[in-house]
Amino acid sequence: MILVLTGVDGSGKTTIAKELTKRLTARGYKVRLVWVKSLHTLAFLIYIFYRRIWGTEYIINPTRRIVEHYCTEWMKKLKALWAFIEFISVTPWIIIVYLYNLMGYLVICDRFLIDFLTTVALRIKDALWPWKSIIGKLIMKIQSRIPTIHLRISLPTLLSRKPNIEYTLNELPYLITLYHLIAKYTNAQETPNENKPPKTIVQNIMRYLLIHCKQR
Repeated sequence: MILVLTGVDGSGKTTIAKELTKRLTARGYKVRLVWVKSLHTLAFLIYIFYRRIWGTEYIINPTRRIVEHYCTEWMKKLKALWAFIEFISVTPWIIIVYLYNLMGYLVICDRFLIDFLTTVALRIKDALWPWKSIIGKLIMKIQSRIPTIHLRISLPTLLSRKPNIEYTLNELPYLITLYHLIAKYTNAQETPNENKPPKTIVQNIMRYLLIHCKQR
């Protein structure tokens, strides 16, 4: 089985994923924790190449910190070409997740295809790309078949948890909205993760897993 934890940076994915892995392992499950988003392999190497030739792009983020910007202007100019490069780069990781699943592991993805879609759509500045491109449609079809928890938080909570966030004030609401829309479109279970201890969220996800296991 594959379980995806998705949500904007600061939503608690890593904390919840580690706790879930710990609990499920203690119960005797073979568990693999995998991180999949974007800017992997080829895309990352191209990013490093551009950075060395033309320099690093910096922004002042909403908390007034100077941070490296990974949604660069040249990615926006490349548009569909950059989206294709990102797709090629993330494909091996998708295969790895399914191979672990075939090997009998319960695979917990700390970020997966929704995170890939939202990040790429933001980088190429095309919110409709997941719905209108062949790649986007394929990825959303795959994602819609995987049990998914969308950990949702507000912008103020995000900034308090991630003061060094690498997005501008204009990009963050755009990103949060994309997460919500794509998660809803791909049948993700939305779970608010504010003012709740991680143990409560984990318990709810364990119940969610149990329901899906019974349905299989």
